[in-house]
Amino acid sequence: MQSSFQLLIATTCFLICGYANADEKVDFNRQIRPILSAHCIACHGPDEGDRQADLRLDTFDGATEAAVSPGDAEGSDLIYRIETDDEDLRMPPADHASALKPDEIKLLRLWIDQGAKYQKHWAFAPIEASVIPEVKKVESADGSVAPRIHNAIDNFILKRVGDAGLGQNGQANPASLVRRVSLDLTGLPPIAHDAAVQAAIQSYLENPTQPNYGEVVNQLLESPPYAEHWASMWLDIARYADTCGYSGDEQRDVWPWRDWLIRSLQSNKSYKDLSTEMLAGDLLPNADTQQQLATAFHRNTLANNEGGTNDEEFRTIAVKDRLSTTLNAWMGLTVRCAECHSHKYDPISHKEYYQLLDFFNQTVDADNRDDRPKLELSQIGDPAVIEKLNQSIAELKDRQKGDSQVWQVLRPSKTESRSGTTFELLDDDSVLATGPNPAVEEYEFTFELAAGKTVRSLRLEVLPHIRNNGNVGRAPEGSFILSQIRLVKLDSDESDANEAALVFAKATSDFSQPNRHPRTAILADFKSGAHQGWAVNHPETGYRARHEAIFELEKPLIAETKTQFKVYLLHDPPWKRLNIGCARISVCEEENAVQKYDKKELDPVSREIAKLIEKRDAPVRVPVLQERKPDQRRETYINLRGNFQSKGDKVSAQFPKAFPTPNEEIALDRLGMTQWMFDESNPLTARVAVNRYWARLMGIGLVETEEDFGTQGTPPSHPELLDHLAIEFRNGGWDVHKLLKQIAMSATYQQAQTVNQKELDIDPRNRLLARGPRVRLTAEVVRDQALAVSGLLSKKMYGKPVYPPSPIKRVVNAFTGGMTWSESQGEDRYRRAIYTYLKRSAPHPLFETFDMSSRDVCSMRRLRTNTPLQSFMTLNDITFIEAARALAKNMLDTKTDDANSGEALNAKIGFGIHQALYTPAEEKQVQVLKGLFQSGFDKYSSDLTKAAEMVGREMQDFDPEKLTDAEKDQLASHASMTVVANVILNLDPFLNN
Repeated sequence: MQSSFQLLIATTCFLICGYANADEKVDFNRQIRPILSAHCIACHGPDEGDRQADLRLDTFDGATEAAVSPGDAEGSDLIYRIETDDEDLRMPPADHASALKPDEIKLLRLWIDQGAKYQKHWAFAPIEASVIPEVKKVESADGSVAPRIHNAIDNFILKRVGDAGLGQNGQANPASLVRRVSLDLTGLPPIAHDAAVQAAIQSYLENPTQPNYGEVVNQLLESPPYAEHWASMWLDIARYADTCGYSGDEQRDVWPWRDWLIRSLQSNKSYKDLSTEMLAGDLLPNADTQQQLATAFHRNTLANNEGGTNDEEFRTIAVKDRLSTTLNAWMGLTVRCAECHSHKYDPISHKEYYQLLDFFNQTVDADNRDDRPKLELSQIGDPAVIEKLNQSIAELKDRQKGDSQVWQVLRPSKTESRSGTTFELLDDDSVLATGPNPAVEEYEFTFELAAGKTVRSLRLEVLPHIRNNGNVGRAPEGSFILSQIRLVKLDSDESDANEAALVFAKATSDFSQPNRHPRTAILADFKSGAHQGWAVNHPETGYRARHEAIFELEKPLIAETKTQFKVYLLHDPPWKRLNIGCARISVCEEENAVQKYDKKELDPVSREIAKLIEKRDAPVRVPVLQERKPDQRRETYINLRGNFQSKGDKVSAQFPKAFPTPNEEIALDRLGMTQWMFDESNPLTARVAVNRYWARLMGIGLVETEEDFGTQGTPPSHPELLDHLAIEFRNGGWDVHKLLKQIAMSATYQQAQTVNQKELDIDPRNRLLARGPRVRLTAEVVRDQALAVSGLLSKKMYGKPVYPPSPIKRVVNAFTGGMTWSESQGEDRYRRAIYTYLKRSAPHPLFETFDMSSRDVCSMRRLRTNTPLQSFMTLNDITFIEAARALAKNMLDTKTDDANSGEALNAKIGFGIHQALYTPAEEKQVQVLKGLFQSGFDKYSSDLTKAAEMVGREMQDFDPEKLTDAEKDQLASHASMTVVANVILNLDPFLNN
């Protein structure tokens, strides 16, 4: 098997490590292991099932048994087979791997002559405290020799830079550095931040000292945009999307987990606690709702709801994905290879893979169509919004005090059914239908009315309930049809046999489906199976919201003495089992209740309270992990060749032997696995974490293959620095803010991005970091930054996903089973990219073009591309056009002190450039864009219809002849400046950081 990283490994090893001469000690991990991994280990490694000639070259014992004679390269069969001219004997065979280069053979010879010493793979070796190197001088571009060292990071970097014959770049100018750190830490440009951040930035720009810069970093880390930005990284890892995947790709409500993640990052929850809650929050002692919600991390796996599929097959696929994601994300291990056979490169056997799988095989979910188990939460994710609603409700209730209540809620004294439904009386006096759900059913609720009371109207509320998957009906999709409602006064013996039903004369409701008005449920000539009855399939909320119907009696029910009456709710539509799930009955004495209700005159305060309560308590049900009970544990078997139907030996949860286990005894469940990963004896977790955060700020990880710390991954460019950061991160309480600030405060991060030919020749990819990092912005930041500099970006946080303008709506609307991409309006149209609805089968084209994953699987890093499509998107995508329009308007509205119109135009263009780049505009930039404006003005002045289209004016009633000369000039100016703004939003320094 050939690895896609083999060439990269060899190249990186050459760049970072070089090759030893005869007088130097050969380092196995840095110099020999990459050669063996690239050419030999696939056939002569850990996989006993596919090992050729029974030869292992990944261990000392295996290699020296037949192929390697320590101290005698000339007498080693390994060297002979590599160098022979006999094609039948030469290794590796031409059809398996490329031949070794002369320098690689020389290294192998030298290594064997020096004793063929093996080392544990660097990533699996314990983390050791690194000696911070002393750096006394370093050449710089400006000729100085005193190094700028802000913290230990700089010592490690400058030592390597000096050894390579390179120097340290000068400090970036303050404005450029502010833009860099703002985009890196928050994903937004400096101008998008609140007053506290702006004050810190201004202090630094006026006095660019390290303490002032440190305060800028502090404020950025504390700002809400920080949490939204870093949540994107975790959404990639979690394979977060708003749909289930596969062919149906139906909607899945998992966005409350995204909101939990943002809040957790905002509070700087430790990396360890964040991880523990995501992987095993439900297993924590006395786990609260938020800790249970955290486990939705692993319910982002795909679910196949297509008819005819095997649920167990796709449950197994999901469980394997959870194992793969966990070890990949937290330990940098690619374990999926071991699903079918022992890992060919890393020490994880086929059996150990399934022992690890057993940790995740004990959850309740089973690829059910309804995605159970689910956690019911309020749809309002922002606690501040909930508090505001509570205040409004309390104020309205205060207004009600002293007023007589229009509606009196009644609690049934008896509940019965015709066909076997059972009932549960709830604390709010509602009745929950339980037990069987018959094809045809009639509910019978008995009530008592105190003497002297009068009933002129009855209110029926249908309430969503978690036991009905958050719906108002009992049918699988949540629907109901109330065929008929009757009210019968009982005789003193509680018999209704000789009594006629009281006649309902009128009916109304807050909502009803077309042809499903509640007045059809009071018809005296009801016939079974007729197309009538009240139903409430709302276009937005479906069957998941409370609704009410009002039924007015023709003659009032007057209770001269204590009186009993029954309410009958009949469900007998042409379709079966469409029964109400949860109902509540109220009565009132008001005359003309239906008319008053329709005019919103009947108890308006109560109706407003009900609306606010409904808004506050509207449920959303989120799939979460839930452990099976001890007596219901699944049995886990080795899947022969990975086939879930081919069962081998039975296994139980155990940790791989190649990795240390904690000294204390831990439970063999998901919580125990988390404790194992974060134990000090585990060398990978801290290394993988700090490498990931380093990569987000520096553009590339110390270990470039963030997803693979195994033997096929690239070796670290600065291994001592990696371990130094890992120890500090672990011992410092896994504090992410502290780690990010340490990196951002280093002189290495703060370097200017300028580069000379010598640096390009020695270090073209800036792996040694002799200059400041410069990378293309991520998909989300590309969009958010454009909206921010134009002034359109909404600061609204949390809540349901939104649907910004997108050409994908045509695809979604045509081919996705009834889902409609209804473009969001108002500020939802301009919310941050993290809130955009992500449909796996049809991701937003802008994000997909700029390398964001469709999130079918865990994505540890995004491999950046550079394609013409990207420029087409930023030049033509409607979001960028709208941003250009808004920026252009801001530029034109900018007040200038220049009396000369030409100078004023220069100032306006300069303002736009500064808004976008946060650095003063260069004269040549202004002049080029000024020429573009003038040519555009000439064009649009002669074609005002095109100008109106460019600025987004409503064209239906547009008539250029009705415009004044001043309005014509204004329109042509706006259109021309929109073109200029569009170019500014496409400048290379705007799309890079």
